[in-house]
Amino acid sequence: MKSNIMKKILLSILASILFLFSHSQVSNLKFTYEKEKAGYANQVSDNLRQSAPFWSEDFQSGIPTSWTNSTAPWAYRGPGIPPGAGVGSQGAYASNSTPIASPTANNGFIIFDSDYYDNNGVAGAFGTGMYPCPHIGDLRTDMIDMSPYSDVTLKMNSYYRTFAGQAFVDFYVNGNFNSRVQVHSDIATNDATFTDQVALVRVPFSVVGNSNVQLSFVFEGTSNVINAFSGYYFWMIDDLELMETPSFLLETVDANHGGWEVGYATTTGFGIDYTFKPLTQSAANPYMFELKVANAGAKNLNGIKMNVSINNAIGSQVFSSSSDTTTLVILDTATYLANQTYDPATIGVYDISYWATSDSVLSSDTIQMQAVITDSVYGRDYGSPDGNWRVARDCGGLQLLNIFDIYSNEQVSSASAHIADYSRPGTPVYAVLYEVDTTQSPWAFIQLAQTDDYNLQAQDIDNWINLAFKPAYNIFPGPHAIAIGGYAHPLDTFGVSTSGDAEILMSRIQDNGCNLGTQAFGYWYYISTTPMIRMNFGSTWPSAVSLEKNKNLRIFPNPAQNSLNIELLDSSLGEIVLEIFDITGKLVLNERIENCQIKTIDVSHIDKGNYMLSLKNKNYSTKTKITIK
Repeated sequence: MKSNIMKKILLSILASILFLFSHSQVSNLKFTYEKEKAGYANQVSDNLRQSAPFWSEDFQSGIPTSWTNSTAPWAYRGPGIPPGAGVGSQGAYASNSTPIASPTANNGFIIFDSDYYDNNGVAGAFGTGMYPCPHIGDLRTDMIDMSPYSDVTLKMNSYYRTFAGQAFVDFYVNGNFNSRVQVHSDIATNDATFTDQVALVRVPFSVVGNSNVQLSFVFEGTSNVINAFSGYYFWMIDDLELMETPSFLLETVDANHGGWEVGYATTTGFGIDYTFKPLTQSAANPYMFELKVANAGAKNLNGIKMNVSINNAIGSQVFSSSSDTTTLVILDTATYLANQTYDPATIGVYDISYWATSDSVLSSDTIQMQAVITDSVYGRDYGSPDGNWRVARDCGGLQLLNIFDIYSNEQVSSASAHIADYSRPGTPVYAVLYEVDTTQSPWAFIQLAQTDDYNLQAQDIDNWINLAFKPAYNIFPGPHAIAIGGYAHPLDTFGVSTSGDAEILMSRIQDNGCNLGTQAFGYWYYISTTPMIRMNFGSTWPSAVSLEKNKNLRIFPNPAQNSLNIELLDSSLGEIVLEIFDITGKLVLNERIENCQIKTIDVSHIDKGNYMLSLKNKNYSTKTKITIK
């Protein structure tokens, strides 16, 4: 990369003023059907469990009659009262109507169903429901005595999904509004918490110590507007508990395996998380692990460190590490970087667990992530569509793009994209490979190669397509990008699906005549969701018999690190010439192999990457790809 991005500076107030002049964001978010998340127990630490609640509500008998509900009301889901405790949202975009997975969900919970209130369960019927958007759901408790306490935490099970809606807890003292705390502020548009999520809300210090306190649970569906829509989708809560804040409480906030917050500074890349990562790129830039931790307790925490453990696909631990220790003061957060990186030896699925410990806390809750090491696929998406961007429009042919860190020499053979479900067969699609120049402001995207046009087939809709670069294109370390483009047409259209949130600046859409924002024609706006666009590595070298399948020769290991073994299984082959070429065709190694059973070749001086290995004599010739780590 020609210049590193100081991410924390970009997020500061001063830098953001300058930043907005050179990088603009657009939103094309649409309502999506809910994708059920595989839940994990967002465990509350043992310290919090040991702090007995002085007030609680599990809604076993419904919403207390002494509480005050809004015109657009919070609703009770419980046994014997339709639709029952087994039903969550009834809105058009709730899919399976999954309920909250709280410990006492079977005896009842409450929901503000913004989705249902606006469309009455009918997709596209916006504004036809009994309490259409914009609306506010405000449920206020009766008086609670907090006079004996100086520090209080609210714990609750909370299942929340949003388009433009926001979740808050408001606090009242003697009937007067005092303060507001936002819940789940990290949940992006069209995203959701886990069904069994536990939320912790620190009661403001201006509230504790008073005898007449009320809590109000607010689904705010008026003030935040996205693409002319407010509100949507829902908020379910259950098992509310107020307790004295434990002296020591450690909470995990976020995690990554790319080094986005801290570790990127020691590399030539951005520190992006890759869900699919080729073995060669992992070898050149091993996984680095970061965990953001918060001190949610009433006292400073000493000896805090993050811990990480990785299991392979069969559940065996293959790596563990931890960070240096520090002290974290009350209500402060910090990002910790593990002291060791991890370079997987083989392709496969890897499950990553992150947690924190301190002198006073045995373990925080655990964040779990998954990453896949591949032979040739480079991807940032999660594999399951949660939205889309329309590319071919009547106003113009746009391009949708993902940026990729390249750490070692490669050949880009093709691009893959997941085509949105409304796309029309027969619509032409193409892919473009770019180099990204970060020294310019705004960044420049320099075209390197483009595929032939491909007309979508019926089987491509809501499915993956692959677009080949002919020939494959050599790229070198530094930021590159893959874009999917289309053409303006009054009827033919297609879109590319999105999956997961995008790191700031790392995904873009080029406005070619559709006036997405205020910038000029051809401007690249950054977007907040990750397009399902992947970069594929490979070569255009002639295909030949693979050495692994050849009856006369065997090569191992592949990938190789310091040495490569060539085993001659047929003594009649005689002398053989071994040549290794890099992806540009340059000869990097030449050796002669006499009649011997096994020949060990030193490759420690060769840079990491993909290479072509050739073995030949006057009667025999074969080629295959090898990887050097």
